[in-house]
Formats: sequence, structure tokens, C-alpha cells
Amino acid sequence: MSAVPTLYLVFSHDRPRQLARLVGAIRQLSPAAAIAIHHDPQDGPLHPGLFDGIEGVHVIPEPIHGEWGDFSLVEQYLHALRWCAARLEFDWCCTLTGLSYPLRPLTEFEDFLGHSDYDAFIHHFDAFDPVQWPAGTAERRYLFAYYRLPRMPYAHRVPQTLQRLLAHARDRFNQIQPFLRIVPMPRRAPTRLGIRRLRRPLGSDFLLCGGRQMLTVNRHALARMLDFVATHPEWTQYARRSLIPDESFFNSILVNDKGLRVCNDVLRYIKWPKMHAASVSVIGADEVEAALRSGAPFGLKFDEFAAPEVLDLVDARLGIAPPSNPSHRPG
Repeated sequence: MSAVPTLYLVFSHDRPRQLARLVGAIRQLSPAAAIAIHHDPQDGPLHPGLFDGIEGVHVIPEPIHGEWGDFSLVEQYLHALRWCAARLEFDWCCTLTGLSYPLRPLTEFEDFLGHSDYDAFIHHFDAFDPVQWPAGTAERRYLFAYYRLPRMPYAHRVPQTLQRLLAHARDRFNQIQPFLRIVPMPRRAPTRLGIRRLRRPLGSDFLLCGGRQMLTVNRHALARMLDFVATHPEWTQYARRSLIPDESFFNSILVNDKGLRVCNDVLRYIKWPKMHAASVSVIGADEVEAALRSGAPFGLKFDEFAAPEVLDLVDARLGIAPPSNPSHRPG
């Protein structure tokens, strides 16, 4: 079995100790793979010694701060993908979060990629299909151009009764007219004001896709994707004013490219708490066997604090040597 040269591109924003454990596991399971890290700079850079003893780890310089639901998450991907494409040797690129972890020998996964007839593995669907998303989701996300409203630093002091009245008035305002939308954002992101767009991007034949911002793409697909971004600035301009554009930006490009063979499979074992949930749930010890049997190369999400024993169980099954002294890893 000969593994195809593969890049594991990890996006992280916290949990440096768990990130180091993920990187160490990847290196043990794939000694020749390229590993690159884009770490959100909000809380400062990673400790210089975090990856000591792990060869071939590239920390991407000038990282971009990302905010949930914002185009900055797309910019993180673009920055990292361009940097890696210009400097690293690989045939396939697999993007991960810092809370991912391997579930099978990566040489088997890389051999699978090398023999695949596809150029990309992503999860995708017609964004306007009501079976996939609740009715109105795609219209709200993509048919309005959004602008941030000023934050209200003392909004939490507003009495609950008044907050409910304001929310009811906002919902009523959104229902009675088709031109404006006021959309509160979760995770302390600022509320957006949306203005109805006059047209969709790139014509009616360009399918707007929903999905997940998780990519497994070969070098050919990556090059075509980055070339599309460079030659169609209107797509970036459109997505920049959309809601949660990271769930559509890259998937739409790949699916609409008739020169690519795209498989509708994200190649991840993901635990969702419920249908249409915004965040994934933590994989517990009682789910490790199901995750390992899934055949997926990676699982999401693992949490060193909520379920600290789970990573040890996976390590034992895959023959991964655990960190020699994880409590002393720099953080």
C-alpha cells in the first residue's frame, strides 16, 4: 500500500494541548504527510514549543481572526489554502478543525484517495431544498445583503419582558414586508440588517449550495477552486454580504464546476445533537465503537475536558502512542 502525498490542514482557535495531540496522532499515522496549522490569532500565537518533537509541522503566518457566521471564516480558508498551495507538496488536501481526531489508519485513507475517481469529497445540497434546511433559511441567508448593526453593550440589562416584546416586533417587521430583514446572530456576533438583493450571483444557472465547510480535495480541484475565486470577484462580493457564507462558498464553486467529479460525502463521523443544529456535540466513550466502525477517517468533535478518556480509547485502538506528559504540554 503506497499512500498518496496528503496535506492535513487544521483550523484551530483554542485548546492548544488538544491541537498538539491531534497533530502528533496525524504524524504517527502518516509519517510523510504535510501538516499545516491556521490558528486564530484572537488569543495570541501558539506557544513556540507546542509541536516540539513532531516533524514537518507548518504554522501558517499572518493568520486571520474569524467570527462565527461571518465571511472571515471563508477568508481563513482562502489564506491558508493559498499559502499551502504555493509552498507545500501534496496531491490531496483534507481540512480539519482542532477538535477532530483520526478514526482509522491514515495510510489506508490516503491510499483510498489515491485510487479515487473523484476530485473532491464534500457535503452539499441545493440550498433552497426545504428538505435540507428549514423553509426560508436559504432566502434569509442569500437573498439579502447584510450589514452589521452597532452592538448594544448593555443589552443584557434590558428586562426580559421588554426583550420579548422587541423580539416579537422584530419578527413582525420581517414578516410584513419583503425588502428588509433584521437578523440576530448567536454566539455574541452583532445583529445584521439585510437589504433585499436585486439579483443572484453568476446567473440563475449557478446553483447555490448548502453544506459544511469541510473539504477533501485533490490538487486539481483546489487549483480550479482558487482560480474561480480569482476570476469571479463578484462571487466573493456576494458571499461577503451573506449570512454564514462558509457553508456555501466552496461547495457552490465545486458543484458548479462541470470539469470536476464531486462526491457528496464529507468523509467525517460527526455527532449532531439534532437536525439543523448549529454546533456538533461531543463524542462520548459509549460512542467510540460506533465512530470507529463508521469507516470515516476522522471524527468530530472530541473534547479533552468534557470527555477526556475518549482520546485514550481511540489511541489504544489505532496504536497511537499518547503524549508522554500531556499535562505539561505548553498551552
